[in-house]
Amino acid sequence: MYRKEEQLFRVRPMDEIKSIIDTATEAALINDRVFIADGNALVLTKNKLIEIMDYLQDKNPGIQRIRMYANVGDILRQGVSNLKELKEHGLDMVYIGFESGDDIVLQRIKKGANHEETVRASQMLKEAGIMNSAMVLLGMGGTDRSLEHAEATGKLLTGADPEYVGALSLQVRPGAPLFEEMERGEFELPNKFQIIKELEVLVANTELTGGYFFSNHISNYLPIKAKFPEDKEKVLAQIRTVLNSGDESLLRPDYYRDVINQY
Repeated sequence: MYRKEEQLFRVRPMDEIKSIIDTATEAALINDRVFIADGNALVLTKNKLIEIMDYLQDKNPGIQRIRMYANVGDILRQGVSNLKELKEHGLDMVYIGFESGDDIVLQRIKKGANHEETVRASQMLKEAGIMNSAMVLLGMGGTDRSLEHAEATGKLLTGADPEYVGALSLQVRPGAPLFEEMERGEFELPNKFQIIKELEVLVANTELTGGYFFSNHISNYLPIKAKFPEDKEKVLAQIRTVLNSGDESLLRPDYYRDVINQY
């Protein structure tokens, strides 16, 4: 995302951040919810994040929750003590791209964190009282590691036990390294029913103590909204009915995935 010259990564100066907050406040664009963007905001130091959150709440006393993207490395770097302080100053949830629980896949896509580190980071969030919204990618293992990827990802979700899980389906666009691998015949994207099979294996291997599982993103062929553990068996039955039928009319049309690729 930050490889192109027109979109280089940078940390905004604090006066610029406060100016953005001031402008948004004056325009009445801030209500009770704030998402600190862009990219991975947890890369900032604890003190800088606290200054931003405190300023937000000073300017907008009605704020009830503050959220941001994070990655495993920065959670581990912050540590439980820092995370608890960030929680005290308003941070109530972070969004993390797990992508896969298969270490072979994680290494191949250069994720920067393995299965064990992701579980450890998730446990640190729980200890700090910060909710975890995890995103995983169906199809990320390709056809060669499709089921291994799905099973390991379910086991990762079980170990991490996030409050929210969002399952998306991989889409490969021109310009991405994975697209070049596909062009060279080194990676093959699973077909739609292989993706549904991955969803079945993923759900079967996922145990949450009280989390929400969604596959309702527009990239998915089979939208699901469920609360685990109580809805797990119902969801598995729904997925298996679709798999056993082989009926594409039960799936979301490719049109919706094509719409995403236009942007």
